[in-house]
Amino acid sequence: MPALFDDMIMDHPAESDGVSAFAEELAALARRLAPPGAPGKAVMTLGITAKAGTSSVAAGLARAAAVETGGPVWLIDLDFNANPQASRARLNGAAYSTDLGVEPFWQAEPHGSGRLVLRKLEAAYVMVTRFQHKPGEMDRLVFRRAPAYWQQLRAMSPLAVVDVPHGSPAISAIAPDLDGVILVANARRDKRADAERLAAHIEKLGARVLGVIVNRAGDWQGQRQREGAQ
Repeated sequence: MPALFDDMIMDHPAESDGVSAFAEELAALARRLAPPGAPGKAVMTLGITAKAGTSSVAAGLARAAAVETGGPVWLIDLDFNANPQASRARLNGAAYSTDLGVEPFWQAEPHGSGRLVLRKLEAAYVMVTRFQHKPGEMDRLVFRRAPAYWQQLRAMSPLAVVDVPHGSPAISAIAPDLDGVILVANARRDKRADAERLAAHIEKLGARVLGVIVNRAGDWQGQRQREGAQ
């Protein structure tokens, strides 16, 4: 049976007026995820495919949550090779450690050959991660279960947004420790059946699927109507 989940239908067009509407929808989602006075949460954004626009959604959600909650919101980029979130953003100030006094969700071998740091986004109270290591020093990087780490982070931040690349081994290691996974689909590329299969896979890992954000929602809604008529 396919996993059951709610659509967070959001149209993410290129026009400037559409961008404003999309920002408002992300703000509404941020309020749902991190209402005033609620305990902190950590959620993962995961694309149905590699070109679903997941990183843009993750960055937008983190900024919206910072505005709604006052922050600090953590934006954790699990693409440790390219660090696209930190590379694209305007960051300022000193780099801070992500050490929370418990075992982290990643391990570089040999020990000490890599580090994960935070820097503040210039325009909002969003702390963006970047993985740093010197070429030739690190032999291996693994992701692992670390429920105590995420619990510590929930106590520090109203919302942590974890941006994970499609197909990353970090998905199975980290998703079960979080409060949920938000799938991201591009309606012009992805099929609803693909979203349902991925949702079922995520739930088999022991994680909770919160819903799916659909870029170009008009195409997706048309697909739903066609499938319903069959």
